[in-house]
Amino acid sequence: MKKKTLLLISLVSFLLAIGCLFGAMRYLEDLAEEKLFAPVVKVAEGRVIAPYEPITRSDVVVVQEEVDELMDGAFSSLDEVLGRYSIQTLFADEQIVKQKLASEYLLPGPGKARYEFPLHSILPVTELRKGDHVKVWVRYKPLEQLEQLPPPVNFRINSPAAEMLFVTQLVSVKDSNGAEIYTLMPQLLPDGSAMGDVFFHASENRQGGDERRYWDYRAQPTSMPAFIGFNLTDKQYETLIEAMQYGTIQIGHILPVEGEDAS
Repeated sequence: MKKKTLLLISLVSFLLAIGCLFGAMRYLEDLAEEKLFAPVVKVAEGRVIAPYEPITRSDVVVVQEEVDELMDGAFSSLDEVLGRYSIQTLFADEQIVKQKLASEYLLPGPGKARYEFPLHSILPVTELRKGDHVKVWVRYKPLEQLEQLPPPVNFRINSPAAEMLFVTQLVSVKDSNGAEIYTLMPQLLPDGSAMGDVFFHASENRQGGDERRYWDYRAQPTSMPAFIGFNLTDKQYETLIEAMQYGTIQIGHILPVEGEDAS
């Protein structure tokens, strides 16, 4: 075999060896990166996602983050977050996590409809925000007044003081102009007969009129709450309207059991 041919074979073998070595190193680097880094969805640079505003494609990006820096419940795909909304303000470079997103738009499900009530007819007894699950109670009128009313049709009077009617979800909090303000803060008064509009005290508008800019999603409202809404079945609506004749409707925040429907 000629010397030139041997040199050519040696050169090709050397190049193949270099190529294999480079490929192996690249594979090991990719494998190490795959183990050390993982994709995560973050709020895009310069963006702020307001509560209860649908997340759009321009709001978020997918980046590679060190595995030990990933938060519990972090999303790795844009499809998992687009079109959904957060229950609190999200800021640039913040990871999008399951705990901060609501799964639906608080629209009425099958067999339910949206009903809104003036705040003077329903008194919250805890701090509330849109999306909270609540227990709905009727606090009865004095016994002498109850005795003058016929027995209720949609619920039973089992206690002389109060009755729990059902569990539902607060789906809207609005001011007198119909604008969403998301949160409300009760101010209990010693004299129950004096409860009215003064039952609620809005904080001073320190955020330029936009409550959605609040860092704390349970911040006080920037204007006076006037209406609250629920998604109710026909039976729940009939029960609530009837119960208003027997006393004061009160609602309080509860933590729902995971997977349990508010019905």
